Amino acid sequence: MNTIRAGVNPPHLSEADPGRPQGILVGLGSLVVIVVAFVASAVPPADAVLRYAVLVLAVFGFAAATSVWRAPIVTAVIGFLVFGGFLVNHLGQLTWHGSSDGIRLVALGAAVIFGRLAGDVFRMPRSTQARRPAASTSVRHR
Repeated sequence: MNTIRAGVNPPHLSEADPGRPQGILVGLGSLVVIVVAFVASAVPPADAVLRYAVLVLAVFGFAAATSVWRAPIVTAVIGFLVFGGFLVNHLGQLTWHGSSDGIRLVALGAAVIFGRLAGDVFRMPRSTQARRPAASTSVRHR
């Protein structure tokens, strides 16, 4: 007996990229965050905006490269925690710094949203953009 489940997608249809499991993408995103943290640690601590811009650009690029939502969001959260624990504070100590941490979260959220948007636009089929109706070569005379 077949039953119809309205409004619920099967797990294999819930994401646009079934070829790459979410766990693998989260692992790749974590690797990106670790590499970016080492790169950002080379920037002087006095230039905190540039240090964070490196992380935001990496999250933007990772979100654009994937075609799913969960992995870039988890990667952004991991990046926020690594940045706050190792680049703002020392030895992985996590603290909340008020509005500056709120602004950092908003910047990472915007990087995920706009990165996914840029990736979706880039992956849009070019054939649908330039498709024109074919002109008929035969002419009917009366």
